[in-house]
Amino acid sequence: MAVGEDPSVVEHNLAVAQRICEAWNVMDLDEYHRLFDAKVDYRNIPLPDDRHIGPDAVHAVLAGFLERWHATLRVDNIAAAGNIVLTERTESFTHRAGVKPGFELPVMGAFEFRDGKITAWRDYFERTHLRLR
Repeated sequence: MAVGEDPSVVEHNLAVAQRICEAWNVMDLDEYHRLFDAKVDYRNIPLPDDRHIGPDAVHAVLAGFLERWHATLRVDNIAAAGNIVLTERTESFTHRAGVKPGFELPVMGAFEFRDGKITAWRDYFERTHLRLR
């Protein structure tokens, strides 16, 4: 923690980011609205033109993914300084219809906060690990 940082703000930001990383697969739209800023900018960095603005858009893209895949989520490491939280996590996927092989996706995530809500979420991963097709 940097000099002058409010530890309660950092702890809040850590808790919110951890909740997202461990439970995006079960959160309802109301919880997205509680945790995300109205203009949150969510991006999967390795995917071209993958940008989603607002909690409704974030929820829609993740809920759409869950129509085909069951996700198990694990935070491996998490760190915060001020209004930034960085996460290292493992997301494991099993195809719901069982016709595609499952896979694990190691992900690094960056979360930016303002006034207790996430304003930006960027995920970084190796595209070769992603097995959606």
